[in-house]
Amino acid sequence: MTVVDNVASEPAVAEGPPPYLAGAKGAVRLRQLIGARRGWLMVVAPATGIDRPLAGVTIWDPARAPGRHQLLLVVSSHPTGDELAEVLAEASAAESAAVVVRSGCLPREFDVELAAGRAGVPVLAVADGVSWEEIGALARSLVSAAGFGVRGATPTASGLYELAEGAALALDGAVVLTDAGLRVLAFACGDTVDDLTSETILARRAPKVLRERLVLAGSGRNVSRIEVAGAGPRLVAPILVGDLVAGHVVVTPGPDTPDCAPRVVGEVAAAAAAWFLDEQAGPDDEDLVRAELLRGLLTGRGSLEALTERLGRPAAARWCLISLGAHGDGETRATSPARGLTPDVERLLARCARMLDPSAATAVLDTVAYVLIPHSPGPGPSVFAERLRQRAATPVGAPLVACVSQALATGDDARAECRLLKQAVAVLAARPSAVTADLSGLRPHVVIAELAGLATEYPGLLNGALDVLRRDESPRSAEYLDTLLSWFDAGCDATRAAAALRVHRNTFRYRLQRIEQLCGVDLDDAVQRFTLELQVRLLVLRGGW
Repeated sequence: MTVVDNVASEPAVAEGPPPYLAGAKGAVRLRQLIGARRGWLMVVAPATGIDRPLAGVTIWDPARAPGRHQLLLVVSSHPTGDELAEVLAEASAAESAAVVVRSGCLPREFDVELAAGRAGVPVLAVADGVSWEEIGALARSLVSAAGFGVRGATPTASGLYELAEGAALALDGAVVLTDAGLRVLAFACGDTVDDLTSETILARRAPKVLRERLVLAGSGRNVSRIEVAGAGPRLVAPILVGDLVAGHVVVTPGPDTPDCAPRVVGEVAAAAAAWFLDEQAGPDDEDLVRAELLRGLLTGRGSLEALTERLGRPAAARWCLISLGAHGDGETRATSPARGLTPDVERLLARCARMLDPSAATAVLDTVAYVLIPHSPGPGPSVFAERLRQRAATPVGAPLVACVSQALATGDDARAECRLLKQAVAVLAARPSAVTADLSGLRPHVVIAELAGLATEYPGLLNGALDVLRRDESPRSAEYLDTLLSWFDAGCDATRAAAALRVHRNTFRYRLQRIEQLCGVDLDDAVQRFTLELQVRLLVLRGGW
């Protein structure tokens, strides 16, 4: 594949790695592109998640079907809703990586989240000040770099050396990467290095004889072969960013350099472009990217590995998941929080969480917020959760409850704990005061909460001896039900239960006798007592008496 010309009206187009690179080091993911330049791309509609393969980038053309796993650029400044619907339909059929539009160009009447969700294709927006050429160059760079073993999304000096080393292996020659002034930025060599290459590396700049040949070669956009007197041939490719030559790839062929070397050199130049793209000012979307990766993990559309890579943690690290929910009014007893958290507080919570732990990821899912942090032994996760709960209550505008999971090692662990943590938030939300708790201590209450939810589908679970009290709306019946709850809470100790209700012990024991008479039960019978306690607790979680 030769270097694609990059005219002002069109972005660079990458159709995926050529056969000699495809699959060499694994696929690039869409999340890597989003995170490669902070503020360049914003997630407008995540659809099925942003952990999707990325094989290249192409401009939307209704006359031509897009390639598989392509980033589809809609360069029109004012696309209509019908046009966007057509783009998403074609993108869905082609399994495109994402559809990209210019920020602020979506029609008001177009429900992008609904359309993207139906198509199963994310929609991204390019920030103002970032050109289509830069997006094309960045996408092509990541795809090409992956073929040479460079996996990092954000270009670093070490990554540029990784690119040179991968290219040197593929070409069986010496590779030097320079800036526009022909100063050496990175290099890699095989077993033998000629004198001119050695001089270039040691001086950190191309010698005069090489500079002269490069000048004579001009600023062409394709790979050139030049002859240097007394040093032999060189393959040279410009590193293009838009219409500018930002640097060069200079290759000294070895004895086993393949015939396809010019095409590989072109891929190296394309991959190197990311190191020359200037960072653009824009909103900080780091929390948004982390949120989508965490949401994908918890809903089964993403992986823990993807989020681990984003957070810069070892793949073998263990994690802790924390759930937060709005606290009820102390009287509400239900299977869900009285006031659920809404997506608009997600960034507030994420900002608070990252202030406490830079490796935190936060997402709101079904009125409950989840925060993933690296696990540490001891009380660390609980201390973090309590600080976050207290600190976030003010900006969120509501008291919060929090529950902390055990240590998690896999994505399946996280998804299993997520379900239990949601129930735990419901349990804590109905308690008199807002607190932070560990899931391990709440598991019995979570089981009861799950059974309360089951009782909605099977109301017969609540029928039985308590019917006579439930159907009687007099204060005395509610008093008897409060008596039973207090007795069960006290471990069936009448003295403790009476003290909790602030009544005389004899009065309390009389109430228990009346309950036995009215309901026709024997509280000394273990099975009857267990069934009665279960039904009382289910009634509490379903709204009380």
